[in-house]
Amino acid sequence: MDYKELLKRGLKKVPEKIETKERFEMPRMRAQIAGSRTTITNFSEVSTALRRDPKHLMKFLLKELATKGNLSGTRLEVQGNFSEEMVNRKLDLYVKTYVACPECGKHDTKLVKERGFVFINCEVCGARHTAAKI
Repeated sequence: MDYKELLKRGLKKVPEKIETKERFEMPRMRAQIAGSRTTITNFSEVSTALRRDPKHLMKFLLKELATKGNLSGTRLEVQGNFSEEMVNRKLDLYVKTYVACPECGKHDTKLVKERGFVFINCEVCGARHTAAKI
């Protein structure tokens, strides 16, 4: 076989659509409404996946939803009826504000508190930005 035949044969075996999978997969919150309360059942899993303190994420969500709530084991219970879609929109806002690096967009960041300020330190590109106060 010559080179052109081998090339044609090799190209036939290459899939037409190649799926790229990000290393970071955005977690989704699961919410259950029971009476006048909403329970986010996988709250601790989400905060662990985002590598953030559950109390920080809880404080942000409670402020954004304008409600009260408390951590109960691995769940977050909040007062009021909030759809899963609404809770996940707030989670997207949290990720954009406190998790994703403003420079490179990667999610490999840490929140570091220094002299009363909170900084987002990117472990990929080394960028450092001040984080908004909750």
